[in-house]
Amino acid sequence: MSRHLDDWLERYILFTRNHEAPTLYHLWSGITAIASVLQRKCYSNWGSLGYVYPNLYVSLVGPPGGRKGSAMKIAKGMLQQLEIQLGSDALGSTQALYKEIMVAEETYLEHNGMPKMHKSLSVWSEEFQVFLSDRDPTLIASLTDLFDCADVWRYTTLKRGSEDVSNCWLTIIGAITPSLLQSKLSQDAVGGGLISRIIFVVGYGAIRRVALPFYTEEEKILKKHLTEDLQQIANFSGPFMLKNDFLRLYAQWYEHSNSKDGVDNEKFLGYNARRALHLKKLCLILSAAESDAMEVRAWHFDKALSILKLTEFEMPNAFHGLGMATTANLMAKILNFIEGRNKITWKELLDRFYLDIDNTDVLRKFMEMAEQRGLVKKNVGIEDVTYIVINKKKKKKSDDNLTRTIYKHLL
Repeated sequence: MSRHLDDWLERYILFTRNHEAPTLYHLWSGITAIASVLQRKCYSNWGSLGYVYPNLYVSLVGPPGGRKGSAMKIAKGMLQQLEIQLGSDALGSTQALYKEIMVAEETYLEHNGMPKMHKSLSVWSEEFQVFLSDRDPTLIASLTDLFDCADVWRYTTLKRGSEDVSNCWLTIIGAITPSLLQSKLSQDAVGGGLISRIIFVVGYGAIRRVALPFYTEEEKILKKHLTEDLQQIANFSGPFMLKNDFLRLYAQWYEHSNSKDGVDNEKFLGYNARRALHLKKLCLILSAAESDAMEVRAWHFDKALSILKLTEFEMPNAFHGLGMATTANLMAKILNFIEGRNKITWKELLDRFYLDIDNTDVLRKFMEMAEQRGLVKKNVGIEDVTYIVINKKKKKKSDDNLTRTIYKHLL
């Protein structure tokens, strides 16, 4: 059976273009949907590094009412219709998570006709803080280990003895607000291994208002085609071949990259170190979105890198307020207040934050930090001081990353 659509992910973005959620939320929900159907049945072979599987940890970060959950529900609904194995929304303990992974055990036929067992679980949760809480360090450590899809892994419990979660595979996409992210993660967690494995997708609320969100007849047909093609992708099993044009381009990029590439923020040093792995996973998913060939080509690398760059631009904003200083939450409030404005006066800042500060020197120091970071430019006038917000220019420049992808005309 041939597919209805030439590129599942592009058509999914087209399908969701009239929704209120930020486009990046829809993009990563679609990416995670493909990952959720590929499961551990599909992989790419990287020689001595072993297999790379298409599992992801994705966190949609934005304000309350920012349409995080509504973006997830569209793709999640398609997965539920296909009866893909999904975990509970709030697996708050290591034991509960392991139990659901073991229940997810299935057998499939490899590309060579041999039966093979896997335990693949996808979690689509609007309560992502459950997985990030420092109150259960065992859960955080387990999530860190599960990301690597171990071939052999057994653990021991006091009540049930030894239990086997070998051939496991876990994908998580969840929604969280910046304040909850700040309250649930300690500084140790930021520097730990789990955060480096998460792709934080930042949005700032609804990008449009849609009073009558009803599907047109064309959209109903497109949704049907998306669901049917997603089922066809779910039938994949076996290796995705890394073609020479992709390998040449990847090798050139990798050998000339450094630890500063990726997210220019010290909290993301671990992420930058694993950036190549995220890119490999994304290339595999983009290939599956495009055709049944199960080949990773050079253009998949271009698309994957462009998507990462666009997403990475806003990533540091997920951690506003998660600093060493006790006044970090105030800095987060100030940065969020500045966001989206062209300029702001000193009087406006005082009117907004006079209840949060002991004296004006604190606020003045924060604005000096914002100026040093290149977020604002200070203009001293006769009657008042004005801060010109200059980070929008950088944002516009980052959109150039999309010109190398097929999604540029949909954003």
